[in-house]
This record gives sequence, C-alpha cells and structure tokens, in this order.
Amino acid sequence: MIKKLYDMGYEEFAKRDELRRTLSHALTDGLCSNAKKTILCDFSADGRSYTGAQILSTAMALAPRLKELADGPRMGVVIPPSFLGIVCNYACIFAGLKPVNLNFTLGEFAAKSCLETGGIKTSVSARPVLEKVLKANPSFPATERQIDILEVLSEIPREEIAQIADDTMEGAESFCEKYGIKKYGDNEVEATLVFTSGSEGAPKAAILTERNIIANCLQIKASEVFAPDEVLLANLPIFHSFGMLFEVWYLAIHGQETVTLNSPLDIKNNIRAVREKRVTAIIGSPTFLRAYIKHAAPEDMATVRLAIAGAEKTPHGFHELWNGLFNNSFREGYGLTEATPVVGVNLAEKDFGYFSTGSRKGAIGKLFPGMQAAILDPNSLEELGFGEQGLLALRGPNVFAGYLNNPKATASVLHGDWLVTGDLSRLDEDGFVYIDGRLSRFSKIGGEMVPHTTVESALNKAFGLTGTDVPTIAISARTDESKGEALVLLTTMDINLHDAKEALRRAGISNLWHPKHLVKVDAIPLLPSGKLNLKKLSDLAREHTA
Repeated sequence: MIKKLYDMGYEEFAKRDELRRTLSHALTDGLCSNAKKTILCDFSADGRSYTGAQILSTAMALAPRLKELADGPRMGVVIPPSFLGIVCNYACIFAGLKPVNLNFTLGEFAAKSCLETGGIKTSVSARPVLEKVLKANPSFPATERQIDILEVLSEIPREEIAQIADDTMEGAESFCEKYGIKKYGDNEVEATLVFTSGSEGAPKAAILTERNIIANCLQIKASEVFAPDEVLLANLPIFHSFGMLFEVWYLAIHGQETVTLNSPLDIKNNIRAVREKRVTAIIGSPTFLRAYIKHAAPEDMATVRLAIAGAEKTPHGFHELWNGLFNNSFREGYGLTEATPVVGVNLAEKDFGYFSTGSRKGAIGKLFPGMQAAILDPNSLEELGFGEQGLLALRGPNVFAGYLNNPKATASVLHGDWLVTGDLSRLDEDGFVYIDGRLSRFSKIGGEMVPHTTVESALNKAFGLTGTDVPTIAISARTDESKGEALVLLTTMDINLHDAKEALRRAGISNLWHPKHLVKVDAIPLLPSGKLNLKKLSDLAREHTA
C-alpha cells in the first residue's frame, strides 16, 4: 500500500454531494441553471451563439435518434470543437451511450487500432467535416455505419426542440423528473474512452468514469481557476482529454462562457476571436501557444488575463517571453489523460480550509483538492521524502478506472487506487509539484539518470534554435554495452557529432551527457498534438546507428 506524502483534503473532498451524482444530471443541472445565458459562441460557424436551453434541448432531441442508430454501447464522434461536437457528446450521455471522440489525424494503423480496441462500429460526423478529414487524411478508416448529424438534426421537428427548451425554464429538478434523469446512481461506470497519444507505442483506451469527469470539473471550480466573468477560448481537439474536459464537460456542468474554434492551428481566426469576443482565458500546449507570440500583437491579446499551459513541459524561457508580451498571464499546469486530466496549475495564493492554491516558479502549482501524492523510487517503488526525485503517484476521484481490455498496462500504472505516473517529479512540503520529465525521456548512463530534454535545450540554445516552430533536433537513446545506454542525436541540420559535443561542452554539460551517435533525418517525427513521437524517435535511433 502506497503511503501518502502530501494530502490536499482527500477525505474531506470525497464528502461532496456532487461526486455522487450522475453525469446526465450534472449536465442537465448546469445547462438548466444557465438556460437563458449565452454560454457558447461557435466562432467557426459564423460566430453563432447558444444558450444553455438551446444546447440542452438540441442534445435531448438528438439522444433517442442516436440511440436508435447505434450498434453497440459506444458511439464514435468525428467532429472538431463546435456546437455540433458538444451536443453530440451530451446526446450520447442522455441516450445511455459512451461517446468516443476519435482522433481523425491518426494514421491508418493507429486509427484502426482505436476502433478495434473500443469495439466502435458506428460513428457520427457531419458531411463537410468528414470531407475535410478525408482530404487531409485519406487513410482515416470508416466505421461500419456512419451517421451525418446534420441530416439527423434536419429531420427533428423544430416544435420538439422548442418544447424541450421551454421545459428547461422550469429548472433542473422539474426537467429531470419529466425526462427521467436520475440525480444519483452508479457513477463509477464508463462515461467515455480517451485514447492516449501513442507517443510510446499503440494508443491505449483510458476509461474515464462519470465520477472522474464530475470530480475534475469540481476541482477546477473549487480552486477558482476561472473568475465568474471569464470568457474561455476553446480550440483544442476534443479527442484529447485536455480539450474535452474544458470544451465539453466543464462548459455545461459549470456554465462556463466559451468561444470555440475548430482548430488551434487557425491562428489568424483564433486571434480575431480573442479580440472580437474579448476572450479572457486561453488553454493550450506551449507548442500551440507559441503561434500567438509569433503572430499576435499585444493589443490583440489585451483582454487575456489567464493562459493555462499543459500537455507538455514548458520550454525554458517561454514563460518570460509570453508574460513580457501578454499581460503576465501565463500559468503552467500539469495533467495526464489518466487523471481526467488536470492535476494542478499555478494560481493565486488562497486558503480554502482543507486545501489551498498558490504559485511557485519552476512548479506546476499545487495539487488539486481531493488529491494525495507520493514520490516513489523508480526501481523499488518505495516512498521517498520531500525534495527527492522519483515517480509521481497520485490518488483522487479524478484518477481513471484503467485501460480497456488491457490488464497488463492497467497493472503497470494502477496500484490499488493509486496512479503511478511515468513522470519524474519532486514534491515540496507546501504541496507544490515539480515535474522534471518523463521517465521515458531519461537514460541511465553509467548509473546516472541523464535527461534528454536538458541536452536538447542546451543544443537548441547553442545553435540558435530556441523558439522555432518545428524542432530540428531531438535526443533519443540506444543500448550501449559499456555504459548501459548511449544518447543518440537526431537532427535535420547539417552538423556533425563533434560540433554538437563542442556546443555542449561550452554550455557546461557533462561529457557523460554528450550524444555518442548522430542520425540525420528528413524531419523530427511528431504526433498530431505537436509532441515528439518517442516511439519513432527510438526506432530511428536503433535502426540507423551501428
């Protein structure tokens, strides 16, 4: 049994009544509470706006139609962030289906693997969306049955949707009674599957329960991440847990005013949305946020007071660069799919009684309320103390239920109700978490743990590559008889190993940390999210070195 090192009100938070509710009730309650309020602007669809009543009534009317067309308990969803994508997810929940937002940027092999793992035979999209998907990714596989959500919606009588919208005005209690929505029930059941990025192999299907989703939304609300008048820009793919949480679930459950766009890559329209809709908060990875630094003027971002970064470690110097341009608004956070996903974020200092928030340089903030943490030795999994580096282990209501049909992978990360992450971390006595990197991005050379990212950062700085949109170097490793492992430098640049070692030597990097091999590549392999494709990097490092 893992012993906690730090507790952020685990038992106290567990008493919250919200954690006993069903997801369908949480969605209904939130949307009915905001029935008259405009909470969604679909900027990609000519800036159309929707109230809580319009969202809920459309989803409720759509639900029985999707249930009738479904083949199996799960429904694939191939829609980007939008009104259609949001109501489709809610409709699935109201229909007793499990929405699975499919990553339509994956290659054929990985995409087929996701469909097979999830047993997904039916998917819903919209013809214009599917045409764009197949134009960009012709090998994206089709399910046995494909539903056009626009066709289904066009066949629903307007009077039916209008009647449901009128019913929302009576409040959640009356609405739930009329439509048979239970307030309490077994919410430890699967709500959705989220496929991992596949950076270290084939995507795994993480099971997020209804309680997981409600809990993570409640943790964000309780921590006062957003001010009451916040306007959130939502453009991350909803097939990733970070985008899904804020752009689908949090929007409805807590009535968060949201401006949604189809893609974070459409930087021109994202900047226009910030300016025209007076956006105050942005979420994204540093990879996607970098585009604002390159293309937005300070006056474009004048209303932004909060920019939460997650999904990857913030590069050295990025924090200062962003804050110098955009209102000192940058806040680094941390999460992972298996935690639904947010674990913590740097916030203003505040004491809430059984938990607190705060900000500290180099940290990703404090643990969210209701969580416990431990630091474990990577080899023995024995508990370590404050300030010692080891694997971060987490416990809380937002920790996932395991990987679908993959007991071996589940057992590797879940030890009882503790999630043992693959992140090398430190924890201080005030509850601040410091993430040093993925264990898979370290190599044990001569008995010493060598971080790949540190070597990459030193080389990027030495060769003037800091801030480039596309990486030109990456570090991986291969087996080495004398030292256990040896670093491999993969690069698209016309440099040699001697130049790289000289640059590292001048930067004060230990000789033990110098790459022993160099591989020239046409491009550094990336995932659609912009993260390094670690599996392909490893394959290239092994295949092209003698």
